[in-house]
Amino acid sequence: MKCKKYHWLYSLLPVFIGILVYLPTFGNQFQLSWDDGWMIMNHYTRGGFNWDNLRVIFTETWYGQYSPVNQLLYLVIFTIFGHNPVAYHTYSLLLHLANTFFVFLLIYRILSRSKRADEKTAATVSFFVSLLFCIHPLQVEAVAWISASKVVLYSFFTLLALLVYLQYVHTGKLRYYVLALAFFVFSFGSKEQSVVLPATLILLDWVMKRNLKDMELWIEKLPFLIFAVFFGLFTLTMQSPALVEDWAGYGFLQRLVLACYALVEYVVKLVFPVKLLYLYPFPMLPGEALPLRMQIYPVVMLVSGIGFFIYRKQWVLIFGVLFFLINIGLTLHIAPMSRVNIVADRYVYLPSIGLFFIGVWYSFSYLQSLVRKRRQWFYALSVCYLLYFGVYTHQQTKVWYDNDTLKREMRELLEHNQQIEMKNDEEK
Repeated sequence: MKCKKYHWLYSLLPVFIGILVYLPTFGNQFQLSWDDGWMIMNHYTRGGFNWDNLRVIFTETWYGQYSPVNQLLYLVIFTIFGHNPVAYHTYSLLLHLANTFFVFLLIYRILSRSKRADEKTAATVSFFVSLLFCIHPLQVEAVAWISASKVVLYSFFTLLALLVYLQYVHTGKLRYYVLALAFFVFSFGSKEQSVVLPATLILLDWVMKRNLKDMELWIEKLPFLIFAVFFGLFTLTMQSPALVEDWAGYGFLQRLVLACYALVEYVVKLVFPVKLLYLYPFPMLPGEALPLRMQIYPVVMLVSGIGFFIYRKQWVLIFGVLFFLINIGLTLHIAPMSRVNIVADRYVYLPSIGLFFIGVWYSFSYLQSLVRKRRQWFYALSVCYLLYFGVYTHQQTKVWYDNDTLKREMRELLEHNQQIEMKNDEEK
């Protein structure tokens, strides 16, 4: 089923809005004290195109990172433009804009081909999901920080894999299946987080009303599952032992509580993005007891789980929540992983699509039930909400200008917290 001509306006408008919102990124510099130095200005790029350099890029890790596809693209940019930050920022932004377009196509094809919505509803919902994906402030870190381009790149290949897989489901042509598998490999070559793709494909099978009891469907997934297992084992072997050991200092129950904390934080920040920072410190150090306030997060997740069970027949809720959980799961660190922070804005870049879909779908359904006068209020509040996102994203992009602007807000927050602590001590 092809989009009608006017639907292309729906698909491209968020892209043009995204260009306006992210204009400041073209003037941003490198974050030399925050990974850009070793991620971009390293011997891989300076070595230029030669067989030894290409062999090293694809066979070795660098500071525990394995992203040869992204590193190869850095090499291409360096070869053409040198260490010009504008070129690298343009690379990241172009990927983000392409992903915005892919998000529209993904949601539109799911809704239209599964017959879960009519043409108008499918186009409208897809438009607003892609718009939220494009301009949400939580996406800024992945787009404006050059070293996070691997997040945007793996999402690019993951979305392509999902789109061509849908085409395979729709047409049954083998070439689309092979393309999906190839994009899976490219996605892993960009970032290890992509290993969950087979689970997302099964979720697509469900939402497209395929028979999950059909053995052929599971045989169809075997190549993806084999690749995922291999990729997963490879990822574990390249983890930094020191960082894994630090994280293992948290007990398993503590890690579960921290995972609940991270999930709640991501959802809250997606709905109410305020005080976004480049680094969110742990609530306690390894070996320390959990702060009392942390006990509330498992309760919140338990209540949410009960609500999910009650409304389990709502396909939108099931699809959106599972899409979010599948793609955010590896960043929750329930198993020890070599990461220095538990919450990072960039981790929610791709998973956010699931929650955006839920929000837009139910908002659209609620709008349809309103009388005309109340619809005007709903439109006004929605416009204000989206304007807030756009303006905040525009300003947040400027925060990533250089090292000083990035760390200024963190310093101000720490100073503010210290003043509060001193005031509390004086009152005591």
